[in-house]
Amino acid sequence: MKKFAVIALAAVLSMTMLTGCGNSKKAAEATTEVKEETVDYSKGLNADGTLEGVKASDYVTVCDYSSLKIAKKDIEVSDSDVQSQIDSILSNYKKQVTDRKVKKGDVVNIDYTGTIDGKEFDGGSATGADLTIGSGTFIDGFEDQLIGKKPGETIQVKTTFPKDYTNADVAGKDAVFETKINYIEEEQKLTDQFVKENLADSYGVTSAKELKKKIKDEIYKSNKTDYIWNHMIEKSTFKEIPDQLINDRIDVLVDGLKAELKSSNYSLKDYLSAYGIEDEDALREQYKSSCESTVKVFLVADAIAAEKKIAVTDDDIKEYFNGEDTAQYEKLYSKPYLNRVVLNDLVLKEIEKTTTVK
Repeated sequence: MKKFAVIALAAVLSMTMLTGCGNSKKAAEATTEVKEETVDYSKGLNADGTLEGVKASDYVTVCDYSSLKIAKKDIEVSDSDVQSQIDSILSNYKKQVTDRKVKKGDVVNIDYTGTIDGKEFDGGSATGADLTIGSGTFIDGFEDQLIGKKPGETIQVKTTFPKDYTNADVAGKDAVFETKINYIEEEQKLTDQFVKENLADSYGVTSAKELKKKIKDEIYKSNKTDYIWNHMIEKSTFKEIPDQLINDRIDVLVDGLKAELKSSNYSLKDYLSAYGIEDEDALREQYKSSCESTVKVFLVADAIAAEKKIAVTDDDIKEYFNGEDTAQYEKLYSKPYLNRVVLNDLVLKEIEKTTTVK
């Protein structure tokens, strides 16, 4: 399930870029890992990034944003918000420990082969499986028998399946799992040394204190961005939006999900089954609300851009990506998509000119 959650996140990061919510630049960097398949990120967009086939002002009357006031409490960042982001970062840098015994609460990586009466059974074997000792993830008695053992050891774990176990073929039967402990996973500690060695290039900081400040600033900016776009959607007046505009955005999400699943050797059917989603139509229906909000952001941004004569230049794109070579992003997403991202950002800056936080 965790693998599918990661895949889903990668697929929808493109939506984060488009709506202008969150850290768009980091979203762009993260989604370059999605393999190129058949995702047309520019679907429904003109070359300049605006919505194709419509005049924005025909569908939205933009609210007065000339003196937007935001209460500081509505966008402030808590210590727990920052810590949550730090925990997420550290989760990508876990240490593989092999020189101590397993204790309760450890995450261990194991290979195991299960047998009943000396014969292997379906679903009873795995390699490279992560297991938190004490979580109760495996059948009773399995996890306890690994406590006190060391990585590199192979243990004959003896257990009995519950009589009401979901798999009737093994329910109530005694089983032996030949289990090898590969290593124990340990979380890294956030220290200045860790930051210097692992995060200096990607975050531009060299100490834990600097990292925390940068994360706090980024979350604050994200919260402010979200607040502004949500305000603009809520206070602006929309006529009925053509279904095609919403369906184009849904297509991008679904195609992105399919591409990422394929690159990880999964199918959409696997994903739908894992999450209990009936079929692709049901998945599309789940995406509909967020995609409608995205289209509303597009319409508001396009209308303001037309009124203020805002258009994206190559210099704007380069500035948005901090002077980076944007060829990799253009190859993956297409120029119209990048224009869309940057246009949203330019319009956001226009709105922020007269926005105050108190």
